[in-house]
Amino acid sequence: MKLKKYTPLFLILIFGTILRFYHNLDISLWHDEAFSAFMIRYPWGEMFYRLGLDVHPPGYYIFLRLWSYIFGDSFFSLRTSSVFFGTATIWAGWLFAKEAFKNEKAALWAALLIAINPFQLLYVTEARMYTFGAFFVLLAGYFLVKFLDLQKKLGESESLNMPNLPNANKTRKIMWWNWVGFTFSMIVMIYTHYYLFFSAAALGFYGVVYLYFHHQNNKADKSARYTKFVPLFLSFIFIIGSFLPWLKTFMYQYRQVQAGYWIQPMDRYSIPSTFWDMLLGFQRDTLNPNTRFWLLIITLFCFYLIYRFLKKTDSFHKWLAVFAVAAPFFGALLFALIARLKGSSSSVFLDRYFLFAGVFFSIIIAVWLKEIKIKWLSYLLFFIYMALNLAAYTHFWIQLDVKSKPGMSAAANFLNANVEPGNKIYAAISAVFFNFKYYNKTPVKPLMFTDGAVYTKDVPHYKGSALLNDDDLLPSFKTGTRSGDTVWLIWTNGFYSQKPEVPLNWTQVDEKGWAEVRPLYTNIHVYVTEYKVN
Repeated sequence: MKLKKYTPLFLILIFGTILRFYHNLDISLWHDEAFSAFMIRYPWGEMFYRLGLDVHPPGYYIFLRLWSYIFGDSFFSLRTSSVFFGTATIWAGWLFAKEAFKNEKAALWAALLIAINPFQLLYVTEARMYTFGAFFVLLAGYFLVKFLDLQKKLGESESLNMPNLPNANKTRKIMWWNWVGFTFSMIVMIYTHYYLFFSAAALGFYGVVYLYFHHQNNKADKSARYTKFVPLFLSFIFIIGSFLPWLKTFMYQYRQVQAGYWIQPMDRYSIPSTFWDMLLGFQRDTLNPNTRFWLLIITLFCFYLIYRFLKKTDSFHKWLAVFAVAAPFFGALLFALIARLKGSSSSVFLDRYFLFAGVFFSIIIAVWLKEIKIKWLSYLLFFIYMALNLAAYTHFWIQLDVKSKPGMSAAANFLNANVEPGNKIYAAISAVFFNFKYYNKTPVKPLMFTDGAVYTKDVPHYKGSALLNDDDLLPSFKTGTRSGDTVWLIWTNGFYSQKPEVPLNWTQVDEKGWAEVRPLYTNIHVYVTEYKVN
């Protein structure tokens, strides 16, 4: 009976895993993933030192390093780690929805929508911390809901002067285990990605709101109104205390980001585009007037959807899901406002940072659809939405045509087959340096062109300075070569870059290019140009 009960969930997990592996390994490893791959190869002490020079907390890298002890650090292993947590997120979504809304079918619908959501599927193709963070934010939500409900149950038995009911001790024990699970998951979250601070704040705020509304009328014992907050506040102390050892490093990273910012400023289409991604996942061109119109329609629909969800859903935990979706948007807007007050246009708004909110948004959609009283309409809308998700996913891969875009993988294979000892390999920018270095099997050490920077400390953090040594840098093309040398220059037209100017005594011998997938823009290529130095 148990097997039959969980068979739909197992099938959803299998289906979700298949989707997450589809073409996953056909996309070349790119700059950010290479950063992950190289970071975990350092000794533990040096890894933490170099992570401090970057702009992310260390949690994901600790996990990836432990993962590599078991599965290695191959390309397959790195990507599979993201697939693993992408699939685990499906399970965590089912777990959260089942506990928060006490509806088995809604939980299965939520799991299925997370499994096929194109926004979620996109980021399993990166060996980065996004699916890892999405899993733990859902897990933290589940443990919080379970803990709060059990605490309320115990409080009700105590208000009836029956604190020692036969199951009370067992319930209390389970409650505290869920408290531990919540606290641990929140600590993992804030050590995974700084954007998860917004999600952590949303969960913590919801916990306070829940306790206020469910224990304010305890007339039998007024002091109980306040003692109910103690476990949650104790959790907050542990969570905040756990971050104190990293606080000094965080402040350094924050100053570093302020000194060298790379994220584009928010505009009027930033939030609508993100809602579009979370809801449909179809590629969109915000310069197109028709697309802008549909962005507005989709955004208005999303607000209406959330309103209907709040209106029609009985469970108080609906507010947790809404807070978890809204908090990152409010956080990004607050950051942009503070920057404006300081005379800056910088922001922290990137679509991929909203993957953590996207999982709750899929759950909101599932529960809203399930709450529609007209059953045939409920099922019809659910299947239409499923079809749209699968159509977006299929359209994405057809448009991407990944088989014709081998990118850096093909460029590296070409160089591995042609570079001879004594040749020079120069990368025009960091965006092609680290990923080539990962694939490099030539007898030559590649260097990164810095256009004047002699020391790593002078290289901006977003160019991967945390992984660089001074001997990795090439300040000028004029140094390091002599007459008769063969130079292989790797460059790209992506990342706002172009082919660099080289010394006049370099004669171009050949040039080859391979279409690249990342970043997800059109007509991006990786090029290898061969020069002879006269």
